[in-house]
Amino acid sequence: MAFNVVAGNNTDVQGPTEPADDIIVFAEDSNTSEHQYQYWTVLIVDDDPEIHQVTLLALRDFCFKNHKLKFISAYSAAEAKPILSANHDIALVLLDVVMETDDAGLTLVHYIRDTLQNHLVRIVLRTGQPGQAPEQKVVQDYDINDYRAKTELTVQRLTTTVLSALRAYTAIKELATLNDTLEAKVQARTAELAISNQQLQQSLAELEAGERAGKQVQFKMLPPASFHCGDYHFSHVLYPSAYMSGDFVDYFNANEHQVVFYIADVSGHGVASAFVTVYLKRFVSSYYERYQRGSAETLLDPAAMLSTLNRELLRENMTKYIALFYAVLDTRNHQLTYANAGAYPWPLLLQQQQASYLELKSTPVGMFDFASYQNQALNISDASGLLLCSDGLLDLLPQQTTDLKLQFLKEHSVNNTDIAGLLHALNVNPDQPLPDDLTILKLSRCLNNT
Repeated sequence: MAFNVVAGNNTDVQGPTEPADDIIVFAEDSNTSEHQYQYWTVLIVDDDPEIHQVTLLALRDFCFKNHKLKFISAYSAAEAKPILSANHDIALVLLDVVMETDDAGLTLVHYIRDTLQNHLVRIVLRTGQPGQAPEQKVVQDYDINDYRAKTELTVQRLTTTVLSALRAYTAIKELATLNDTLEAKVQARTAELAISNQQLQQSLAELEAGERAGKQVQFKMLPPASFHCGDYHFSHVLYPSAYMSGDFVDYFNANEHQVVFYIADVSGHGVASAFVTVYLKRFVSSYYERYQRGSAETLLDPAAMLSTLNRELLRENMTKYIALFYAVLDTRNHQLTYANAGAYPWPLLLQQQQASYLELKSTPVGMFDFASYQNQALNISDASGLLLCSDGLLDLLPQQTTDLKLQFLKEHSVNNTDIAGLLHALNVNPDQPLPDDLTILKLSRCLNNT
């Protein structure tokens, strides 16, 4: 039978030495109350009653982190199994090897680690017959934390062994608690995000129904393939490398004379990056709704939109960043106001049978909290336009260096009036498997016939 022992401060020992149903209790000093202490639970598993008594005497004054020791005794591996199953607060097992069988202790180690899946409790093997269980083989083959011969366990050595085991136990337990706390915080934050953006959650739920269904949802958010506003014509293509795309493109009328358009490339591929494009679409749409209500002009300020989006992505801790070119075109005065957040290759300005890059070195949104963005402006003359593409296009060009790819793209962009002609000139077949998402946005100003 098992019995519990609590280490006290008096040197008297009461009770018989036989492992019957007796309880060994050390008398408490009159000036010390039990409730002042918490306890580390130690299970002693040994078929020799004297080992139990010697261990209790050696460790009776032990204290670690203001916790004393509470002992539970078992005299066989079979007796220890239900104790271990019922007591989940056992911090340390002092375990004999040879008991009812020659390998009873080693079998109990397997029961603790494999059957109970208890990897927290520390196990110290104490053997009186080292030759029966050689140290090197036992340490190598069994998940134990220390191996000691009983003859070497002086009071000092036993105290040191127990102290080391309890330190390891507390460190592992604190780490497990920290992981649980972090997991709880992640779940709480996820719940907050779901509540704060119900429309986004609905879109995400549709995407999770399947990649094919998700692709349909994502492509429904895209603008029409061809769009006219005043003298201007917008067109685009988007070819995902998988079912869903980390690229996105959009253009729409903010009012009668101003058009907002942008092209985005989210880091990574697949579903996770596609989710961020949904977030981006919703973000811009929310500012469009505010603008329609007359409550904000941020929508028409590219630099302000990029700065706000950068803060939001960092606050949401999405671990994704977006290379994004954002612009507003005024169709009355033909002025383009734009800002760049790491979009590359840079936009190509097409005018008078020539092409030139609008070189704007900058940082993607969602990467750094110190990133800043500035507005730029230019006038779109007759028969001019812009060509914007994601870096997936560069991956398909045959040149060896990025500079040569950029030059090749510039040379072939001038004489091709539509995107299909450009892809043909570049010898790019988007119907073949793509290494990265491919997106192209083209803005053209028609000839002024007035």
